[in-house]
Amino acid sequence: KIKSSSYLAYSYRDVLILGGNYSYIFSNQKIQKSNDFWFIRINVEAAGNLSALASNIFGLEKTNGSYQILGQPFAQYIRADIDLRYNVILNDVSSIIYRGFIGAGIPYGNSKAIPFEKQYFGGGANGIRAWQVRSLGPGSYVPVDLKFLNQTADIKIEANAEYRFKLFWILESAIFLDAGNIWTYSDDPARPGGHFSFGKFYKDIAVGSGVGFRFDFNFVLFRADMGIKLRDPQITEGSRWILASRSYSFKDDFTLVVAIGYPF
Repeated sequence: KIKSSSYLAYSYRDVLILGGNYSYIFSNQKIQKSNDFWFIRINVEAAGNLSALASNIFGLEKTNGSYQILGQPFAQYIRADIDLRYNVILNDVSSIIYRGFIGAGIPYGNSKAIPFEKQYFGGGANGIRAWQVRSLGPGSYVPVDLKFLNQTADIKIEANAEYRFKLFWILESAIFLDAGNIWTYSDDPARPGGHFSFGKFYKDIAVGSGVGFRFDFNFVLFRADMGIKLRDPQITEGSRWILASRSYSFKDDFTLVVAIGYPF
């Protein structure tokens, strides 16, 4: 299956990752005060640039289209993302949390794709919860083999909103709305519809909603969220809003995710 996609083939190959990263985290939350607060996390990472420069300086020759170190190709890319959250404290037992995320990894030089572990994925307990983890995207691509749901890509855009409120004792609940998707930076012929384009990316936005229950034991929080798909970019004909195009399927359109801790 991997051999059918040059993107996946390059993603899974063994490479050296020689580089560094920088992270900036900001929060103005005051533990003893119930005030609205921001949380911002910025990550920037680059790899392979010094290795590529050294390879050029010393006049090394490429093997199979890539420079190598000790017989192993090295990855060359730049990757950056920002995670922005705003917490609105309504009262002592309820709040609304807004979150936005955008990230991109661009391979160049010695790489045709960024390494698999550095790519983004959609769905799952901390993303768009109406989709199982790694089953969303890229873009409007429809997988041929549904048994192989391990979709990753270079670009990710996501937005979430969640209303959290306490029920009784240790039980809390939440109502949420998630939207977003992932895309490839370069066109991948094996996954049509997965390429990011400024002119059409908004058409590929997946939307899901749902309700969750959380058990807060103080030292750990157990969470169960039930998501339902509202807008599916894999719908090929008519409206991509499910209610306007087809009937709901409990098997395909509802997803239960179980996790520890809040999603964001």
